Amino acid sequence: MKRVQALKALSNDHHQGLVLAKRAMQAADEYKPAKMVWAEMTMHFSDVLEPHFQIEEATLAEPLRAAGETELVERLEREHAQLRAFFQPGQARGYEELKAFGELLKAHIRFEERELFEAAQEKLSEHQLQQVEAACR
Repeated sequence: MKRVQALKALSNDHHQGLVLAKRAMQAADEYKPAKMVWAEMTMHFSDVLEPHFQIEEATLAEPLRAAGETELVERLEREHAQLRAFFQPGQARGYEELKAFGELLKAHIRFEERELFEAAQEKLSEHQLQQVEAACR
């Protein structure tokens, strides 16, 4: 999918996210030490995923909602909340949760690339897209 320059940094994050999702699912399938894998997932979440989520929510959500893409924005927010929930204190962190996290992250990235970013490229102004790019710096 051809991506406008303003969204390329977010798309590049998605590549890393897909690698992480695959690693989580494989680790669950192969019964790798869950505690070690969750430590890696947690570090990546705080360093990459959470800032990525914040940029999308701050720069894409309201402009897309204003452009009539309410369902896409609601899905974005719902899935971000679901992904964040895996990292809340007291959450179970076994193989089942690891696999569920990987599957959700993969599906969420595919949704953003195939639907959300396509809508953003089509419906947002150049100024709005530049705000996304600036937030990624």
